[in-house]
Amino acid sequence: MNLRAILLLLFLAGLGLASPRAHATTTCSASAPDIVVAGYDGSAQASANTNVTVTCNSDASSLLGGTAYVTLCLYIGNTPRTLQNGSNSLSYDLYTSAGTVWQASSASPPSQQIFTLSYQVGGLFSSGGSGQITVPISARIPAQTGLSTGTYSQTLTATSGEFRSSEPTGFGGGTSQPASCKSGGNGGSTTSLAFPFTVSANVAARCLIRTATDLAFGSVPGILAANVDQTSLVTLNCTNTTAWKMGLDNGINASGNTRRMTDGSGNYVNYELYRDSARTQRWGNTVNVDTTAGAGTGIDQGVTVYGRVPAPQNATPGNYSDTVTVTVSY
Repeated sequence: MNLRAILLLLFLAGLGLASPRAHATTTCSASAPDIVVAGYDGSAQASANTNVTVTCNSDASSLLGGTAYVTLCLYIGNTPRTLQNGSNSLSYDLYTSAGTVWQASSASPPSQQIFTLSYQVGGLFSSGGSGQITVPISARIPAQTGLSTGTYSQTLTATSGEFRSSEPTGFGGGTSQPASCKSGGNGGSTTSLAFPFTVSANVAARCLIRTATDLAFGSVPGILAANVDQTSLVTLNCTNTTAWKMGLDNGINASGNTRRMTDGSGNYVNYELYRDSARTQRWGNTVNVDTTAGAGTGIDQGVTVYGRVPAPQNATPGNYSDTVTVTVSY
């Protein structure tokens, strides 16, 4: 046997010793931190995000190394999605980066839930490799009425995924991205991609002044021989169970604690505002002294302001007005 033949035999023996496994295995795992939506009070949409981290590992090896490809799908069940605080509920949903609602495993799946990754695997003197991707998930809570304050949450346990992989074998190369997470490639799984996480939101106490109607006393004689009474309605909307207190200042034309309307020419008509229909409890702006109190219901509440132009008064004819500021403390 000549030297060339010996070298050829040695090379063939070396190939036999370095021959990789015929069937490589890829495994994937996923995890996601909890989502906490801050600053939500029901008056406007609020949102927060998390990232699902998917890590895949291949034990494949080939003589020249190569690339492993993974096509995977992620699903989130627990629909319809609601956050709970005892018997109180808060609707919300989860969205992909494309702005579509995240679907459960019964979906086809939508293309927004299909993801791909690729990574290098070892050659003759090393084997295996790993890759990682992060997938954003957004929780959005729309504006809602009728809410109670407190912490709402839902733990999402119906999370799953499936994938197909394609690993290099033999001399390496020849692999390509599986077209689907359900078929293709030379390996895959439907069981290893659970990524449970919790979505929570603290509904903060909130009060809004929706409207305040004008208190119009109408046309009255210049010489007032009798009291003139009218009412105004202030509409509040406060989260359920939120304790509130409403005060009224003395207006912009007051003299001391005497409320006055003016015609803008130096003439005034005295008037007063009360918390009760008998007009015995003056309405002021000192909390717990001359304010009125209530508790939110989550829907609009009307608060009546009782006004009076007391007699006797002798006023110069004209149009009189004043501006009063409503303050709600909670």
